[in-house]
Amino acid sequence: MKKSILISSCALAFAAAVSCLAACGSATRQGEPEFLAYTLSDVVMTQRGVNTYSFEFSADCAGDDAKVYFTENDRITQSDQPVDVQSSQSGDEVRFSFECDLQLSEEYYLWVVGGEKEVMLPITAPSMFPNMEERVSGGALFHFNYTTGVSWSSFCDPDGKAVYVSDKAVFDDTASPVETGIAITEGECIIPDSSLSADKYYYSVTTAKNGLLTIISCPVTLSASVYSQFTGITARITEDAALEVSVSVSADSEIASTQAENLQLVVKSGAGDEIYSANSVWDNGVATMTFDCTLLLEEGLWYDMCLAYRGAIVCDVPKLFGTSEVRQGSNVSIDDVVYSITDWKPDGAPDSDSALKVYFEPDTTRYADEFCSDYRVTLTAGDTLTLNVTATLKQGVAEVPELAITAGDKTKIVSARGVLSDGAYTFTLDISSAITEQGKWYDIRLFFGDVCTELSKDSCMDYATFRPAQGYQYNGSSYQFEEYNGLLKIQLL
Repeated sequence: MKKSILISSCALAFAAAVSCLAACGSATRQGEPEFLAYTLSDVVMTQRGVNTYSFEFSADCAGDDAKVYFTENDRITQSDQPVDVQSSQSGDEVRFSFECDLQLSEEYYLWVVGGEKEVMLPITAPSMFPNMEERVSGGALFHFNYTTGVSWSSFCDPDGKAVYVSDKAVFDDTASPVETGIAITEGECIIPDSSLSADKYYYSVTTAKNGLLTIISCPVTLSASVYSQFTGITARITEDAALEVSVSVSADSEIASTQAENLQLVVKSGAGDEIYSANSVWDNGVATMTFDCTLLLEEGLWYDMCLAYRGAIVCDVPKLFGTSEVRQGSNVSIDDVVYSITDWKPDGAPDSDSALKVYFEPDTTRYADEFCSDYRVTLTAGDTLTLNVTATLKQGVAEVPELAITAGDKTKIVSARGVLSDGAYTFTLDISSAITEQGKWYDIRLFFGDVCTELSKDSCMDYATFRPAQGYQYNGSSYQFEEYNGLLKIQLL
Protein backbone atom coordinates (compact mmCIF):
# COMPACT_ATOMS: atom_id res chain seq x y z
CA MET A 1 0.00 0.00 0.00
CA LYS A 2 1.03 3.61 -0.36
CA LYS A 3 3.36 4.73 2.39
CA SER A 4 1.92 7.29 4.78
CA ILE A 5 4.84 9.70 4.73
CA LEU A 6 4.49 13.45 5.06
CA ILE A 7 6.23 14.98 2.08
CA SER A 8 6.74 18.71 2.06
CA SER A 9 4.89 20.49 -0.74
CA CYS A 10 6.53 22.85 -3.21
CA ALA A 11 4.98 26.29 -3.12
CA LEU A 12 3.66 28.06 -6.19
CA ALA A 13 2.63 31.09 -4.18
CA PHE A 14 4.54 34.00 -2.97
CA ALA A 15 3.65 35.41 0.46
CA ALA A 16 4.95 35.60 3.98
CA ALA A 17 3.70 36.30 7.45
CA VAL A 18 6.37 38.11 9.37
CA SER A 19 6.96 39.29 12.92
CA CYS A 20 10.30 40.15 14.49
CA LEU A 21 10.85 38.39 17.80
CA ALA A 22 14.21 39.96 18.60
CA ALA A 23 14.34 43.74 18.95
CA CYS A 24 16.92 46.29 20.01
CA GLY A 25 16.83 47.11 23.67
CA SER A 26 18.97 47.60 26.72
CA ALA A 27 16.50 46.89 29.52
CA THR A 28 17.63 43.88 31.52
CA ARG A 29 16.55 42.10 34.67
CA GLN A 30 18.79 42.46 37.66
CA GLY A 31 21.57 39.91 37.57
CA GLU A 32 21.08 39.05 33.86
CA PRO A 33 23.52 40.01 31.11
CA GLU A 34 22.49 42.75 28.73
CA PHE A 35 21.02 41.50 25.43
CA LEU A 36 21.38 43.55 22.25
CA ALA A 37 19.84 42.71 18.88
CA TYR A 38 20.41 43.78 15.34
CA THR A 39 17.63 45.59 13.53
CA LEU A 40 16.35 44.36 10.18
CA SER A 41 14.92 46.78 7.63
CA ASP A 42 13.61 46.89 4.06
CA VAL A 43 12.97 43.14 3.74
CA VAL A 44 11.96 42.24 0.19
CA MET A 45 10.75 38.80 -0.89
CA THR A 46 10.46 38.24 -4.66
CA GLN A 47 9.12 35.21 -6.45
CA ARG A 48 11.49 34.00 -9.18
CA GLY A 49 9.58 30.88 -10.21
CA VAL A 50 6.90 28.53 -8.98
CA ASN A 51 8.80 27.79 -5.76
CA THR A 52 11.98 29.85 -6.03
CA TYR A 53 12.33 33.13 -4.15
CA SER A 54 14.96 35.78 -3.60
CA PHE A 55 15.39 37.71 -0.37
CA GLU A 56 16.96 41.12 0.17
CA PHE A 57 17.25 42.90 3.49
CA SER A 58 19.45 45.24 5.51
CA ALA A 59 20.88 44.79 9.00
CA ASP A 60 22.91 47.19 11.14
CA CYS A 61 25.83 44.80 11.48
CA ALA A 62 28.64 46.50 9.57
CA GLY A 63 32.08 45.30 10.69
CA ASP A 64 30.75 42.36 12.72
CA ASP A 65 31.37 39.68 10.10
CA ALA A 66 27.76 38.56 10.70
CA LYS A 67 26.42 35.40 9.11
CA VAL A 68 22.96 34.74 7.68
CA TYR A 69 21.00 31.55 8.39
CA PHE A 70 17.66 30.40 6.96
CA THR A 71 16.31 27.54 9.06
CA GLU A 72 13.15 25.50 9.59
CA ASN A 73 13.61 25.57 13.36
CA ASP A 74 13.33 28.46 15.79
CA ARG A 75 16.92 27.97 16.80
CA ILE A 76 20.25 27.42 15.09
CA THR A 77 21.63 23.92 15.49
CA GLN A 78 25.12 22.57 14.89
CA SER A 79 23.97 21.06 11.61
CA ASP A 80 22.76 24.41 10.20
CA GLN A 81 25.05 26.05 7.71
CA PRO A 82 25.16 29.78 6.89
CA VAL A 83 23.39 30.80 3.70
CA ASP A 84 25.56 31.70 0.74
CA VAL A 85 24.77 35.41 0.50
CA GLN A 86 25.90 38.39 -1.47
CA SER A 87 26.43 41.53 0.58
CA SER A 88 27.38 45.19 0.31
CA GLN A 89 28.06 47.73 3.05
CA SER A 90 26.74 51.28 3.34
CA GLY A 91 27.51 53.07 6.58
CA ASP A 92 26.45 50.97 9.54
CA GLU A 93 24.24 48.71 7.44
CA VAL A 94 24.93 45.66 5.32
CA ARG A 95 22.58 44.76 2.46
CA PHE A 96 22.24 40.99 2.10
CA SER A 97 20.68 38.95 -0.71
CA PHE A 98 20.20 35.25 -1.39
CA GLU A 99 17.90 32.88 -3.29
CA CYS A 100 16.22 29.66 -2.16
CA ASP A 101 13.28 27.33 -2.67
CA LEU A 102 10.42 27.52 -0.18
CA GLN A 103 8.03 24.79 0.84
CA LEU A 104 4.39 25.67 1.23
CA SER A 105 2.93 26.37 4.66
CA GLU A 106 6.25 25.73 6.35
CA GLU A 107 7.65 27.96 9.08
CA TYR A 108 11.07 29.44 8.34
CA TYR A 109 13.39 31.61 10.37
CA LEU A 110 15.75 34.22 8.96
CA TRP A 111 18.74 34.89 11.22
CA VAL A 112 21.58 37.40 11.26
CA VAL A 113 24.18 36.31 13.80
CA GLY A 114 27.26 38.33 14.79
CA GLY A 115 29.51 38.36 17.83
CA GLU A 116 27.19 39.14 20.75
CA LYS A 117 24.21 40.20 18.66
CA GLU A 118 21.64 38.45 16.57
CA VAL A 119 18.16 38.93 15.12
CA MET A 120 15.58 36.38 14.06
CA LEU A 121 12.62 36.87 11.72
CA PRO A 122 9.90 34.16 11.46
CA ILE A 123 8.57 33.68 7.93
CA THR A 124 5.56 31.59 6.97
CA ALA A 125 4.82 30.94 3.30
CA PRO A 126 1.11 30.55 2.58
CA SER A 127 -0.10 30.18 -0.99
CA MET A 128 -1.24 32.71 -3.55
CA PHE A 129 -1.78 32.26 -7.28
CA PRO A 130 -1.96 35.53 -9.24
CA ASN A 131 -3.29 35.52 -12.79
CA MET A 132 -4.89 37.94 -15.19
CA GLU A 133 -7.67 37.66 -17.77
CA GLU A 134 -9.30 40.09 -20.19
CA ARG A 135 -12.78 41.40 -19.41
CA VAL A 136 -15.58 41.38 -21.97
CA SER A 137 -16.44 44.94 -20.93
CA GLY A 138 -12.85 46.12 -21.41
CA GLY A 139 -9.58 46.03 -19.53
CA ALA A 140 -8.49 43.01 -17.53
CA LEU A 141 -9.04 41.49 -14.13
CA PHE A 142 -5.96 40.84 -11.98
CA HIS A 143 -6.68 38.05 -9.48
CA PHE A 144 -4.60 37.91 -6.30
CA ASN A 145 -5.92 34.38 -5.69
CA TYR A 146 -5.13 33.68 -2.05
CA THR A 147 -6.06 30.07 -1.37
CA THR A 148 -8.58 29.03 1.24
CA GLY A 149 -7.28 28.34 4.71
CA VAL A 150 -4.79 31.22 4.61
CA SER A 151 -5.13 34.15 7.02
CA TRP A 152 -4.63 37.17 4.80
CA SER A 153 -3.91 39.42 7.76
CA SER A 154 -0.85 37.34 8.59
CA PHE A 155 1.02 38.55 5.54
CA CYS A 156 -0.69 41.72 4.38
CA ASP A 157 -1.20 45.17 5.91
CA PRO A 158 -4.87 46.30 5.95
CA ASP A 159 -4.44 48.38 2.78
CA GLY A 160 -1.20 46.78 1.72
CA LYS A 161 -2.02 45.45 -1.73
CA ALA A 162 -0.98 47.09 -5.00
CA VAL A 163 -0.59 46.20 -8.67
CA TYR A 164 2.32 47.51 -10.74
CA VAL A 165 3.07 47.34 -14.47
CA SER A 166 6.44 47.14 -16.20
CA ASP A 167 8.05 46.57 -19.58
CA LYS A 168 10.45 44.15 -17.91
CA ALA A 169 10.07 40.55 -16.77
CA VAL A 170 12.09 41.42 -13.64
CA PHE A 171 10.63 43.91 -11.18
CA ASP A 172 12.67 47.04 -10.59
CA ASP A 173 12.20 50.76 -9.93
CA THR A 174 10.99 51.37 -13.50
CA ALA A 175 7.68 49.65 -12.67
CA SER A 176 4.78 52.04 -12.23
CA PRO A 177 1.68 51.62 -10.05
CA VAL A 178 -1.66 50.71 -11.60
CA GLU A 179 -3.49 50.83 -8.28
CA THR A 180 -2.25 51.10 -4.69
CA GLY A 181 -3.81 50.99 -1.25
CA ILE A 182 -6.02 48.03 -2.13
CA ALA A 183 -7.86 46.67 0.89
CA ILE A 184 -6.88 43.29 2.29
CA THR A 185 -10.38 41.95 1.63
CA GLU A 186 -10.25 42.69 -2.11
CA GLY A 187 -9.50 39.59 -4.18
CA GLU A 188 -8.98 41.30 -7.52
CA CYS A 189 -8.09 44.54 -9.23
CA ILE A 190 -9.34 45.97 -12.54
CA ILE A 191 -6.59 46.86 -15.02
CA PRO A 192 -8.01 49.64 -17.25
CA ASP A 193 -7.55 49.63 -21.01
CA SER A 194 -5.13 52.54 -20.68
CA SER A 195 -2.74 50.35 -18.66
CA LEU A 196 -3.34 47.07 -20.49
CA SER A 197 -0.91 45.55 -22.98
CA ALA A 198 -0.12 41.97 -23.95
CA ASP A 199 3.57 42.96 -24.07
CA LYS A 200 3.72 44.22 -20.48
CA TYR A 201 4.21 42.46 -17.15
CA TYR A 202 2.07 42.97 -14.09
CA TYR A 203 3.08 42.45 -10.47
CA SER A 204 1.30 42.09 -7.18
CA VAL A 205 3.21 44.16 -4.61
CA THR A 206 2.17 43.60 -0.99
CA THR A 207 3.41 45.16 2.23
CA ALA A 208 3.28 43.42 5.60
CA LYS A 209 4.05 44.22 9.25
CA ASN A 210 3.57 47.96 8.83
CA GLY A 211 5.78 48.09 5.80
CA LEU A 212 8.73 46.08 7.16
CA LEU A 213 8.27 43.45 4.46
CA THR A 214 7.52 43.90 0.76
CA ILE A 215 6.36 40.85 -1.21
CA ILE A 216 6.71 41.03 -5.01
CA SER A 217 5.07 38.44 -7.23
CA CYS A 218 6.33 36.76 -10.32
CA PRO A 219 5.55 38.65 -13.55
CA VAL A 220 1.96 38.08 -14.62
CA THR A 221 0.81 38.39 -18.23
CA LEU A 222 -2.56 37.89 -19.86
CA SER A 223 -3.27 34.16 -19.67
CA ALA A 224 -4.63 34.18 -23.22
CA SER A 225 -1.37 35.59 -24.61
CA VAL A 226 0.55 32.60 -23.20
CA TYR A 227 -2.12 30.01 -24.01
CA SER A 228 -2.21 31.20 -27.63
CA GLN A 229 1.39 29.98 -28.03
CA PHE A 230 0.31 26.38 -27.37
CA THR A 231 -0.38 24.14 -30.37
CA GLY A 232 -1.16 20.93 -28.46
CA ILE A 233 -1.40 19.42 -24.97
CA THR A 234 -1.32 15.77 -23.86
CA ALA A 235 -1.46 14.23 -20.38
CA ARG A 236 -0.94 10.65 -19.26
CA ILE A 237 -0.04 8.49 -16.28
CA THR A 238 2.98 6.32 -17.03
CA GLU A 239 3.60 2.80 -15.74
CA ASP A 240 5.78 4.13 -12.89
CA ALA A 241 2.99 6.50 -11.67
CA ALA A 242 4.48 9.59 -13.26
CA LEU A 243 2.10 12.30 -14.44
CA GLU A 244 3.48 13.38 -17.79
CA VAL A 245 2.13 16.55 -19.41
CA SER A 246 3.52 17.61 -22.79
CA VAL A 247 2.89 20.99 -24.42
CA SER A 248 3.82 21.73 -28.01
CA VAL A 249 4.23 25.37 -28.98
CA SER A 250 4.52 27.40 -32.16
CA ALA A 251 8.04 27.79 -33.51
CA ASP A 252 8.01 31.60 -33.41
CA SER A 253 6.71 31.86 -29.83
CA GLU A 254 8.48 33.28 -26.80
CA ILE A 255 8.17 29.89 -25.12
CA ALA A 256 10.02 28.22 -28.00
CA SER A 257 12.72 30.89 -28.11
CA THR A 258 13.55 30.23 -24.44
CA GLN A 259 13.14 26.44 -24.82
CA ALA A 260 10.29 26.53 -22.31
CA GLU A 261 12.60 27.32 -19.39
CA ASN A 262 9.77 29.33 -17.75
CA LEU A 263 6.98 26.80 -18.37
CA GLN A 264 6.09 24.51 -15.45
CA LEU A 265 3.48 21.98 -14.41
CA VAL A 266 1.82 22.68 -11.06
CA VAL A 267 -0.08 19.99 -9.13
CA LYS A 268 -1.92 21.36 -6.10
CA SER A 269 -4.75 20.77 -3.67
CA GLY A 270 -7.65 23.21 -3.77
CA ALA A 271 -6.92 24.36 -0.22
CA GLY A 272 -3.34 25.22 -1.14
CA ASP A 273 -1.76 23.08 1.56
CA GLU A 274 -0.10 20.79 -0.99
CA ILE A 275 1.66 22.24 -4.02
CA TYR A 276 4.20 20.62 -6.31
CA SER A 277 5.94 21.86 -9.44
CA ALA A 278 7.79 20.20 -12.32
CA ASN A 279 10.13 21.92 -14.77
CA SER A 280 10.07 21.44 -18.52
CA VAL A 281 12.35 19.24 -20.55
CA TRP A 282 12.55 20.69 -24.07
CA ASP A 283 12.81 18.58 -27.21
CA ASN A 284 12.12 19.75 -30.75
CA GLY A 285 9.20 22.08 -30.06
CA VAL A 286 7.68 20.10 -27.17
CA ALA A 287 7.99 20.85 -23.45
CA THR A 288 7.43 17.77 -21.27
CA MET A 289 6.86 18.10 -17.53
CA THR A 290 6.88 15.01 -15.31
CA PHE A 291 5.56 14.75 -11.74
CA ASP A 292 5.89 11.75 -9.41
CA CYS A 293 2.33 10.98 -8.28
CA THR A 294 3.56 8.88 -5.35
CA LEU A 295 4.31 12.19 -3.59
CA LEU A 296 0.59 12.95 -3.26
CA LEU A 297 -0.65 12.68 0.31
CA GLU A 298 -4.46 12.63 0.51
CA GLU A 299 -6.30 9.57 -0.75
CA GLY A 300 -9.26 10.29 -3.03
CA LEU A 301 -8.59 14.04 -3.29
CA TRP A 302 -8.80 15.42 -6.82
CA TYR A 303 -5.66 17.54 -7.27
CA ASP A 304 -5.59 20.44 -9.74
CA MET A 305 -3.28 20.15 -12.74
CA CYS A 306 -2.15 23.60 -13.93
CA LEU A 307 0.35 25.14 -16.30
CA ALA A 308 2.37 28.09 -15.02
CA TYR A 309 4.57 30.54 -16.92
CA ARG A 310 7.20 32.62 -15.13
CA GLY A 311 5.63 31.41 -11.88
CA ALA A 312 2.06 32.57 -12.60
CA ILE A 313 -0.84 30.23 -13.38
CA VAL A 314 -1.81 30.26 -17.06
CA CYS A 315 -4.58 27.64 -17.11
CA ASP A 316 -5.82 24.37 -15.74
CA VAL A 317 -4.80 21.44 -17.94
CA PRO A 318 -7.95 21.14 -20.08
CA LYS A 319 -9.85 18.01 -21.00
CA LEU A 320 -9.95 19.15 -24.62
CA PHE A 321 -7.46 21.19 -26.63
CA GLY A 322 -9.51 22.29 -29.59
CA THR A 323 -11.35 19.09 -30.44
CA SER A 324 -8.56 16.74 -29.33
CA GLU A 325 -8.62 14.76 -26.10
CA VAL A 326 -5.74 15.84 -23.85
CA ARG A 327 -5.84 12.70 -21.68
CA GLN A 328 -3.91 9.91 -23.39
CA GLY A 329 -3.47 7.45 -20.52
CA SER A 330 -5.73 7.63 -17.51
CA ASN A 331 -4.61 5.24 -14.76
CA VAL A 332 -1.97 2.84 -13.48
CA SER A 333 -1.77 0.55 -10.45
CA ILE A 334 1.40 0.30 -8.36
CA ASP A 335 1.84 -1.41 -4.96
CA ASP A 336 -1.93 -1.77 -4.45
CA VAL A 337 -2.55 1.92 -5.25
CA VAL A 338 -4.18 3.18 -8.44
CA TYR A 339 -3.23 6.62 -9.81
CA SER A 340 -5.74 8.17 -12.19
CA ILE A 341 -6.53 11.22 -14.31
CA THR A 342 -10.15 12.29 -14.34
CA ASP A 343 -12.01 15.36 -15.57
CA TRP A 344 -14.23 17.90 -13.83
CA LYS A 345 -16.41 20.78 -14.90
CA PRO A 346 -18.94 23.04 -13.19
CA ASP A 347 -22.54 21.81 -13.27
CA GLY A 348 -24.17 22.64 -16.60
CA ALA A 349 -20.92 23.80 -18.22
CA PRO A 350 -19.91 22.54 -21.70
CA ASP A 351 -17.11 20.00 -22.18
CA SER A 352 -14.88 22.84 -23.36
CA ASP A 353 -14.81 24.06 -19.73
CA SER A 354 -13.68 20.69 -18.36
CA ALA A 355 -10.30 20.46 -16.62
CA LEU A 356 -8.23 17.41 -15.75
CA LYS A 357 -7.52 16.32 -12.17
CA VAL A 358 -5.25 13.65 -10.74
CA TYR A 359 -5.89 11.45 -7.71
CA PHE A 360 -4.96 8.16 -6.06
CA GLU A 361 -6.92 5.54 -4.15
CA PRO A 362 -6.43 1.96 -2.93
CA ASP A 363 -6.52 -0.48 -5.82
CA THR A 364 -9.58 -2.68 -5.36
CA THR A 365 -9.40 -3.86 -8.96
CA ARG A 366 -8.68 -7.53 -9.44
CA TYR A 367 -8.75 -10.00 -12.32
CA ALA A 368 -11.97 -11.78 -13.20
CA ASP A 369 -9.91 -15.01 -13.20
CA GLU A 370 -9.92 -14.85 -9.37
CA PHE A 371 -13.71 -15.25 -9.34
CA CYS A 372 -14.44 -17.17 -12.56
CA SER A 373 -13.31 -20.64 -13.54
CA ASP A 374 -14.22 -19.73 -17.11
CA TYR A 375 -15.61 -16.73 -19.00
CA ARG A 376 -16.13 -15.99 -22.68
CA VAL A 377 -16.77 -12.72 -24.52
CA THR A 378 -18.25 -12.14 -27.97
CA LEU A 379 -19.70 -9.18 -29.84
CA THR A 380 -22.66 -9.40 -32.20
CA ALA A 381 -23.87 -6.64 -34.47
CA GLY A 382 -27.46 -6.99 -35.67
CA ASP A 383 -30.42 -4.86 -34.70
CA THR A 384 -28.25 -3.75 -31.76
CA LEU A 385 -24.57 -3.88 -30.90
CA THR A 386 -24.55 -6.55 -28.20
CA LEU A 387 -21.75 -7.56 -25.87
CA ASN A 388 -22.22 -11.20 -24.80
CA VAL A 389 -20.47 -12.68 -21.78
CA THR A 390 -20.82 -16.12 -20.21
CA ALA A 391 -19.14 -16.64 -16.83
CA THR A 392 -18.88 -19.72 -14.62
CA LEU A 393 -18.04 -18.76 -11.06
CA LYS A 394 -15.57 -20.55 -8.85
CA GLN A 395 -16.92 -22.53 -5.93
CA GLY A 396 -17.69 -20.31 -2.94
CA VAL A 397 -18.26 -17.10 -4.94
CA ALA A 398 -21.78 -16.02 -3.93
CA GLU A 399 -21.91 -12.42 -5.24
CA VAL A 400 -24.03 -12.00 -8.38
CA PRO A 401 -21.72 -10.34 -10.92
CA GLU A 402 -22.51 -7.28 -13.01
CA LEU A 403 -21.08 -6.55 -16.45
CA ALA A 404 -20.26 -2.90 -17.19
CA ILE A 405 -18.68 -0.62 -19.76
CA THR A 406 -16.55 2.11 -18.18
CA ALA A 407 -14.33 4.85 -19.57
CA GLY A 408 -11.14 5.69 -17.71
CA ASP A 409 -12.41 5.30 -14.16
CA LYS A 410 -14.83 2.82 -12.57
CA THR A 411 -17.97 4.81 -13.32
CA LYS A 412 -20.44 2.54 -15.10
CA ILE A 413 -21.67 4.00 -18.39
CA VAL A 414 -23.95 1.03 -19.00
CA SER A 415 -24.29 -2.21 -17.09
CA ALA A 416 -26.35 -5.40 -16.72
CA ARG A 417 -26.77 -8.02 -14.00
CA GLY A 418 -25.94 -11.60 -14.84
CA VAL A 419 -28.68 -14.22 -15.29
CA LEU A 420 -27.96 -17.67 -13.88
CA SER A 421 -28.68 -20.60 -16.22
CA ASP A 422 -27.22 -24.14 -16.17
CA GLY A 423 -24.57 -23.14 -13.62
CA ALA A 424 -23.29 -20.12 -15.55
CA TYR A 425 -24.13 -16.43 -15.61
CA THR A 426 -24.96 -14.90 -18.99
CA PHE A 427 -24.95 -11.21 -19.91
CA THR A 428 -26.32 -9.47 -22.98
CA LEU A 429 -25.52 -5.78 -22.97
CA ASP A 430 -26.56 -3.26 -25.63
CA ILE A 431 -23.50 -1.01 -25.85
CA SER A 432 -24.34 1.05 -28.94
CA SER A 433 -25.30 4.07 -26.81
CA ALA A 434 -22.34 3.68 -24.46
CA ILE A 435 -19.45 3.60 -26.93
CA THR A 436 -19.79 6.95 -28.67
CA GLU A 437 -16.35 8.60 -28.86
CA GLN A 438 -14.16 7.56 -31.77
CA GLY A 439 -10.69 6.36 -30.86
CA LYS A 440 -11.40 6.09 -27.14
CA TRP A 441 -10.68 2.76 -25.48
CA TYR A 442 -13.54 1.69 -23.22
CA ASP A 443 -13.13 -0.81 -20.40
CA ILE A 444 -15.09 -4.08 -20.19
CA ARG A 445 -15.34 -5.09 -16.54
CA LEU A 446 -17.12 -7.50 -14.20
CA PHE A 447 -18.15 -6.11 -10.83
CA PHE A 448 -18.60 -8.36 -7.81
CA GLY A 449 -20.20 -5.95 -5.36
CA ASP A 450 -17.65 -3.16 -4.79
CA VAL A 451 -14.85 -5.21 -6.32
CA CYS A 452 -14.05 -4.26 -9.91
CA THR A 453 -12.38 -6.98 -11.97
CA GLU A 454 -10.59 -6.72 -15.29
CA LEU A 455 -11.10 -9.21 -18.11
CA SER A 456 -7.97 -10.84 -19.40
CA LYS A 457 -8.04 -11.02 -23.19
CA ASP A 458 -6.29 -14.37 -23.37
CA SER A 459 -8.73 -15.91 -20.85
CA CYS A 460 -11.90 -14.99 -22.71
CA MET A 461 -11.39 -15.15 -26.48
CA ASP A 462 -9.23 -16.43 -29.31
CA TYR A 463 -7.48 -14.10 -31.71
CA ALA A 464 -10.03 -14.49 -34.51
CA THR A 465 -12.78 -13.28 -32.17
CA PHE A 466 -10.55 -10.55 -30.78
CA ARG A 467 -9.52 -9.09 -34.14
CA PRO A 468 -11.61 -10.23 -37.13
CA ALA A 469 -10.33 -8.84 -40.42
CA GLN A 470 -13.44 -6.76 -41.08
CA GLY A 471 -13.93 -5.59 -37.49
CA TYR A 472 -17.47 -5.47 -36.06
CA GLN A 473 -19.83 -3.42 -38.20
CA TYR A 474 -22.93 -1.76 -36.80
CA ASN A 475 -25.10 1.10 -38.04
CA GLY A 476 -22.43 2.28 -40.48
CA SER A 477 -19.64 2.23 -37.87
CA SER A 478 -16.82 -0.19 -37.10
CA TYR A 479 -15.97 -1.48 -33.61
CA GLN A 480 -12.92 -3.38 -32.48
CA PHE A 481 -11.61 -5.09 -29.36
CA GLU A 482 -8.27 -3.80 -28.03
CA GLU A 483 -5.72 -5.09 -25.54
CA TYR A 484 -3.78 -3.07 -22.95
CA ASN A 485 -1.27 -4.94 -20.77
CA GLY A 486 -3.33 -8.08 -21.40
CA LEU A 487 -6.64 -6.46 -20.42
CA LEU A 488 -9.63 -6.39 -22.75
CA LYS A 489 -10.85 -3.03 -24.12
CA ILE A 490 -13.14 -1.95 -26.96
CA GLN A 491 -13.26 1.11 -29.18
CA LEU A 492 -15.27 2.79 -31.93
CA LEU A 493 -12.96 3.25 -34.91
